[in-house]
Amino acid sequence: MRTLANKVLFYAALASTGFGVVSCEQAGEALQDRKKRENEQEIEQYIDRNNLRGQVQKNELGLYYYITKSVPNGQQPKIGDQVQYHYVARRLDNLIVDSTDIAANKPLSFVYLDRPVNITAGLFLGITQLKEGEEAILLVPAYLDNGRIGTLLLPQYSPVRYDLKVVNVRTEDEQIEDYIKAKKLAVTQKQDNGLRVAVTQSRPDSVLITTGKTVNVKYTGKLLNDTQFDAGTINVVIGEGRVVKGWEEALQKLRAGEKATIVFPSALGYGTQGSGQTIGPYAPLAFDLEIMSVK
Repeated sequence: MRTLANKVLFYAALASTGFGVVSCEQAGEALQDRKKRENEQEIEQYIDRNNLRGQVQKNELGLYYYITKSVPNGQQPKIGDQVQYHYVARRLDNLIVDSTDIAANKPLSFVYLDRPVNITAGLFLGITQLKEGEEAILLVPAYLDNGRIGTLLLPQYSPVRYDLKVVNVRTEDEQIEDYIKAKKLAVTQKQDNGLRVAVTQSRPDSVLITTGKTVNVKYTGKLLNDTQFDAGTINVVIGEGRVVKGWEEALQKLRAGEKATIVFPSALGYGTQGSGQTIGPYAPLAFDLEIMSVK
């Protein structure tokens, strides 16, 4: 994980690349410097106007935040965890400009990395301050919210207030257990490395898959949100290492003619980098398998 100093440099780089036009409010003052100063003035005025002085904190990066609901024993997000969250975004005149689907309780989610991916920098910085179940008011200057696209309702250089709630924080193992429960899978084998095998059609008298065997497998691959990323039929020679480790290990628990659902963490799949556009970093995966033949 980045040190705080590295994070400061990282977000400073974001800020400097986010504003490319130069204009002068004061002699020699660049546009980003002027907007930063103006944003901070607006936020300080908002704090006074709403009697938040003494409650709002400001961190080293310039994020203003006020934890309105504290959960001391809540789970703290760590690298690789899935975080689900709700938010309401407002201008500083309190006009609501955006929100998650709170009424239907459909939070957004992202994988917690050491940088904001699929989330604005302002929301990401707020989540770094919170635990599962906690809520906060964030007051975010525009230079800390790169990734937010300017609109007529919320122009690019406007500060924004987020009312943020961290709904839950799930490790990969917890995500896998949630998936197994939701799909009502009867796990027949569980490995210490996180691999789960649920045999759905058993053939105890057929050929066991071992090293050197060629296996013809029909498969469907899914993320744990049921997004399908691949399907087809493939020949796998056990021991050649041409498929991910989760497959190699799971196939050796099965026999010809069997069907199974296998679920495994990213360490047995595509790791910290992911694969392509669909499989992100730290993504646990599920596969429905049918062993067509073993030779």
